[in-house]
Amino acid sequence: MSDIVWYIPTTLLLVLLGLLVRRDASRACPCFFAYVAFGVAADATRFLARGHSSFYFWTYWITEAGYDVLGILVMYELIRTALRNLAHTRWGRLIFPAALIAGIGLSLARAHAVPPQFSGLRYYIVVGEIAVRCVQVLIFVATVVIVLVLGLRWRQYPFGIATGFGLYSVVALLMTTKFSDFGTRFAFLFNVTSVVAYSLAVLIWIWFFSVPQKPETPNPNLPTPSPEAFKEYQAMLERYLNSIRRIR
Repeated sequence: MSDIVWYIPTTLLLVLLGLLVRRDASRACPCFFAYVAFGVAADATRFLARGHSSFYFWTYWITEAGYDVLGILVMYELIRTALRNLAHTRWGRLIFPAALIAGIGLSLARAHAVPPQFSGLRYYIVVGEIAVRCVQVLIFVATVVIVLVLGLRWRQYPFGIATGFGLYSVVALLMTTKFSDFGTRFAFLFNVTSVVAYSLAVLIWIWFFSVPQKPETPNPNLPTPSPEAFKEYQAMLERYLNSIRRIR
């Protein structure tokens, strides 16, 4: 059973990587393409290192750090692509840095309130991972707002990427938080839940990339959002973050 669970996300990633090559996604979404290719390589390396505890230990944590870096780059690419026609607006330029600052702030606040049960480099990797998950959740909410406000068609590659990360990050954020609290005692449940959530995220990406992307532009008949409307969206984001804190 454990082998089957192990193979599922890697197999799905291989299918996704094939779709990305077929859709020439390395040009449309180079950072996401790199993320998926890295995921395949990381899974294969972890699998080969399973019988060597010391090698697996370093492989796991180094690849986790790689996921963190690529995860942030994908979020930047996603916002840049989704807002390609709105990059000149002030609010468009502020979405990514605002989400990044908020994610780092939430992670540091969490680490100060409940220090992770790790030390040295692993401490910073876990704190960084929580920050990345927070950013991904915020970016997902932001893309939902963009689609609703601008009347865009949802089945576009950037929104599909955001949806997959949004699902996985909500689960992974909660699980990573608990893992950082309890350490290796929480490892089994963390691994199983993470594999299931990640597999669902990859399935979402496969569905979005299974068809060619059509050009999309904002609906010209929709009015430009007012500052008051964006204040309402900001309040919605704050309520969403508060709900996450309560669940946590």
